[in-house]
Amino acid sequence: MKRALAFLSLALLSGCITLLPKPGAPPNTFVLDAADVTRADGGAIPVVVAVADPQGEHALLGTDMVWRTGDQIAFIAGTQWSAHGDDALQSLLIQTISQQGRVTAAVRAGDAAANYEVHWDIVDFEVDDAGMQAKFAANVTVLDARTQRVIAAQLVSANAPVASRSASLAAQALTRAAREGSARIGVFAVDAIGQAQASAASISR
Repeated sequence: MKRALAFLSLALLSGCITLLPKPGAPPNTFVLDAADVTRADGGAIPVVVAVADPQGEHALLGTDMVWRTGDQIAFIAGTQWSAHGDDALQSLLIQTISQQGRVTAAVRAGDAAANYEVHWDIVDFEVDDAGMQAKFAANVTVLDARTQRVIAAQLVSANAPVASRSASLAAQALTRAAREGSARIGVFAVDAIGQAQASAASISR
């Protein structure tokens, strides 16, 4: 009797296992990094710049990639970033400002004492179906780290074409847009810092 019950239990267990859904294919994962950054024009400025965590809608700053059609957004199936969008974008901007080569160092906010801070709100980081464009845009504010006085603010944006409705091409276009946008943020921020330094020097004379 016990043996029969054991066989029955095993059969039922086997039946349960066959009812479980088969795992889907793992998503294609893309790294969002700076790659090769062109050195920026202009003289070196002996300052440390801290880059804050980007702020913005949760949908734009997660691991999923966003495709917008009109007022509707969807996540690009089978595709994801290797890190949360906010962490990846912060690292991307730090790498970009560092490799542009005009400041002593660019660091993550809170990791080291800094002379200036870059704060940014991501307002666009998605593929726009209407124009088949990957769009990146951020409201950027540069502050004096000691006084927290705003020295400059600007909306910075960049686009990259998406050749077709392909998940991998969409990811590549989003990466290009983010890299170009970060390069523009770096140039804007460091130019603003240079102007603030020059203004302070002229006042002190």
